[in-house]
Formats: sequence, structure tokens, C-alpha cells
Amino acid sequence: MPAINITRNYLRRRDARRRVMLAAIVECRGVAQNVRIVDFSLSGVRIDGIRGLAMGDPIRISLTPDLALEGQVAWSVWHKAGINLLSPLTEDHPAYVFLAEQAKTIEHARTLALVSLAKDHSRD
Repeated sequence: MPAINITRNYLRRRDARRRVMLAAIVECRGVAQNVRIVDFSLSGVRIDGIRGLAMGDPIRISLTPDLALEGQVAWSVWHKAGINLLSPLTEDHPAYVFLAEQAKTIEHARTLALVSLAKDHSRD
């Protein structure tokens, strides 16, 4: 039987991603660990700081004590993993609204930093 060649593009999320830097708790097979969510889209999230997860593992990501997402590990490399959400989010889903607020804060801080750099550069 010939080997199946899955390219990176096949595994990539197709929907737009937004950057965040958010602490969360991932539970898998009865073990909980602290992770960071570094980006999200309607269909998935990328997490850093994981240990012991493998492709296909079912997981629960707790964003807050009252807000959690269910997903499955799509890929895992070193301390990073991509998670496919079992139910894609909608823009009015409470988890999406929460994550979008976190992203907005980061985007605002980035804009302020760029404006500050531009002002400093224009003075030179």
C-alpha cells in the first residue's frame, strides 16, 4: 500500500485567525494542564505549552470556570498543538465573543505601539 502524503496546507485551518495570548486549562484523559491559547478561528485554536497530547486526542479547553470548548487534537509538535473544535463557533457564541475581546485588546496595544514608533521615527 503506498504511503499517504498529507501536506501542511491540508491540515491548516481555512478560516481567518486572530491572535490572542490567553491562559486556559486543557483536560485530556483525566489530566489537566495549563496552556496558552495563541490564536483562534471559527473552527479551531492553537495552543502552546502542552505536554503529552497526540493527534486525535479529545480535549476540553476551559477558558473561564463557566466557559469551555470541546475539541480534538489535529496536530501536535513539541509543545504546540492545533485543535479542531467539535462544533465550529459562530460570531455570537459566548466563547467567540470572549476570545474576540481578548484579541481586540492585543490588536489595540499593537496599534498604539506602531503609532508610537511612527512618531519616534518622524522626529528623527
